[in-house]
Amino acid sequence: MRVAVPLSAARRAPRVFLATFAEIAAPAALTALTALTALTALTALTSIAGCAAPRVARSIDGQIIEGRYIAAHAYALYAIGAEAEARGDLATALEAYELAEDGDPDSADIWTRIGSVRCRLGRGEAAGAAFERARAIEPDYEPAYREQARCDLSAGRLEAALGRIDRAILLDPDRDDGALLRAEILRRLGRTDDARLALRALVVRRPWSTEAWRALHAAAVEAGDRAVAEQAARRLRELAAPGAAVLGRRMPPGGQLAEVDEALVLGQLRRARRLARDADLTPAEVAVRAAALGRLGEAREQAELVSAADPASAEALVALAVAADLSGDLDALTRACDALDLSAAAGGPTVAPSRLARLLFAELLFRRVGRDAALTWLGPPPPAPVAGDALSQEVERRVHRELAGAAP
Repeated sequence: MRVAVPLSAARRAPRVFLATFAEIAAPAALTALTALTALTALTALTSIAGCAAPRVARSIDGQIIEGRYIAAHAYALYAIGAEAEARGDLATALEAYELAEDGDPDSADIWTRIGSVRCRLGRGEAAGAAFERARAIEPDYEPAYREQARCDLSAGRLEAALGRIDRAILLDPDRDDGALLRAEILRRLGRTDDARLALRALVVRRPWSTEAWRALHAAAVEAGDRAVAEQAARRLRELAAPGAAVLGRRMPPGGQLAEVDEALVLGQLRRARRLARDADLTPAEVAVRAAALGRLGEAREQAELVSAADPASAEALVALAVAADLSGDLDALTRACDALDLSAAAGGPTVAPSRLARLLFAELLFRRVGRDAALTWLGPPPPAPVAGDALSQEVERRVHRELAGAAP
C-alpha cells in the first residue's frame, strides 16, 4: 500500500494549492524580474560593516567542515553575479561580484570571478590584480591559476598561460577544463604534437567527453593527422547516437543538449553552465536537467544559485523540490513548495516552468500526494513533446507510465 504524505502547502489548502500550480504551468507570458532589480535591492546592504567574522561549521556531503562565515547578502550578490555571468550579462555580473566582495572581501572565489569577468570585458590589468588578490587569500586556489591562464591566452601571453595552467593542473589534475585549456595553449604555441598527446591522454581518461574528442579532432585536422582525425570523428558520431552510455546511463542524443547532460552526469557543473549558453538553456533549466538525471547535488547547488538571484523562479524551485524529495530532505522540500505557493499567490513566477520541470513536479506530486494532484498539475491536454530533447521525452514516458498504472 502506498501512503500519501501531503506537501505542507497541499495539506493547508489542497484545492488552492493545485489551482495555483495549474496557473503557474500556463504558457501565458509573465512579468520578468531581472537580476538588476534584485541587485539594486541588495546594494544598500553592502554598507553594513561588522567585526571579525566568526567561523562556522557546514555539512558537505555528510562531512562537517569548518569555514568562514559568509553574510547572507554577500552570498545573494554572488548568486546574482553567477546567474548573470551564465547568461552572458558581464556588466551586471561584475557589479554583483564587486558588491559581494564588499561584504566578503576574503573570498578567493569571488576575487577569481571578478578577475575572470574583468578579463572578458577587456580590463586586463584590473583582472590581474583580482587574480593576485585571490591567490594572496588562498595560495593554492586552483581556479585562480586556471582562470588567469585563460585570460593570458586571450591576451596572447602564451608562456605565462602555460605556466599558470601547469600549476592549476598540479593542484587539481582531474579537471577536464584544465587539460583542455592546456592543450589549446600548447597548440597556440606551435607545439601541436604535445597538444595531441595531451588530448589523447585525456580521451583515454574521459572516453565519454565530447569536448575532449572534438578538441582532438580539431588538433588532428590542423596537424594533417588523418588517422586520428577519422578516429575522433567516428567516436563523436558514436557519442551522438541513441543509446550512447555515460557511466552506465543512457545519454540522450541531440548535440548540445547531450553535452550539457554529459557534463552534469560527470559532476562538471561549471562546464555544464558554459555549454548551456550555447544550447540556449537558462541557468534554471540546467538545475532541472540535473534533477532529471539524478545529480541531486548539482541540481540543488544550481537551483539555490538561481533562486538567490530570482526568488520567483518556478523552474529553480521545482528543481529544489525534486532534489530535496529524492534525497529525503523533507525540510528543504517543504521550503521549496512553500516558496512556489507564495510565488503563485503573489501573481505567478517570472517565467513559466519548462515542460521537463512540469513533468518532474507532476512525478513528485504523484509520489507525495497522489494521481489526481499530478494530473491537475499537468492539466489536459499535455503539451507537445519537445523535439530533440530525449531526456524530456524519457521523463514524459516514465510519468505517463506511472500515471496510467495508478488506480483512477
